[in-house]
Amino acid sequence: MEAKPEERAPAVERAPRRPARTAKKEDASPKRPRLVQVLYWTIPIFALAAAFLAVAAFHRVESFLINDQRFHLEGSAEYGRTPEHLNIAGLKRASESEILRVFESDFGRSLYLLSVNERRQAILAVDWVKDATVSRRWPNQLYVRIVEREPVAVAQVNVRNAAPAFQMIDIDGVLLPIPRGEKVDKYPVLTGFGTNEAKATRKMRVEHAAAMLQELGSMRSMLAEIDVRDPGNLQATLQVEANAVTLRMGNRNYRKRLQNFLKHQERIRLERPEARTFDLRIDGRITAVEGETHGD
Repeated sequence: MEAKPEERAPAVERAPRRPARTAKKEDASPKRPRLVQVLYWTIPIFALAAAFLAVAAFHRVESFLINDQRFHLEGSAEYGRTPEHLNIAGLKRASESEILRVFESDFGRSLYLLSVNERRQAILAVDWVKDATVSRRWPNQLYVRIVEREPVAVAQVNVRNAAPAFQMIDIDGVLLPIPRGEKVDKYPVLTGFGTNEAKATRKMRVEHAAAMLQELGSMRSMLAEIDVRDPGNLQATLQVEANAVTLRMGNRNYRKRLQNFLKHQERIRLERPEARTFDLRIDGRITAVEGETHGD
């Protein structure tokens, strides 16, 4: 006789077996906090010790560089002469004695104590120095390289209640003292500068004069002076026979205007013998200026 479905015994399900923990994991778990604690204290201690050793080593090396005679910059045995271990290159017009004074406090001291940037800035303040580099070469050599300014003209600077001062001037408008023995006759004279004008103003005026000289080429030697008070109307003074004449050149076509004047100067001298100033600012036209009277 078959049993009814509802009378059948229920099936028994087995729970999944959990993998047994290994003895290794059970033993390792309580040791982790101890290891973390050990590392927490030992790492800072080792770092502090390493920093202390590094500082101590640095001070020891620094003391060696300062005190050891092999690193000292030796001065010259004879006053005013360049020491053997100080090498200066590029000097033409700048004063060597002024360069030496920059390093006076460094002689007899370690090269390690020398501030390269400070010495370079001091050299840049010396007349005629445009740029400079200062470099150390161990154990005790110092190299200085100078780039000097190049003069383009002699500047006549008007001084109130005094005679004009003459200085050299470069393309940047920097006024420079005339070195002893300099042959200034090969440079044109620029007039119209004042003692209190800004360097940017001088620079603009010099650039206009330099542009005119470049355009004139070989004819530039004819000019004795260039008045740069008005850069839009440069005035050139040149010697024509026994007379000095002033030419108003404007701001362009300098060579053509000068050539035109020279071409007609004989006729001009006959027709306007007293005229000393001529306006050439209109191309192809020469106007003689006699006081308030203007003629062609």
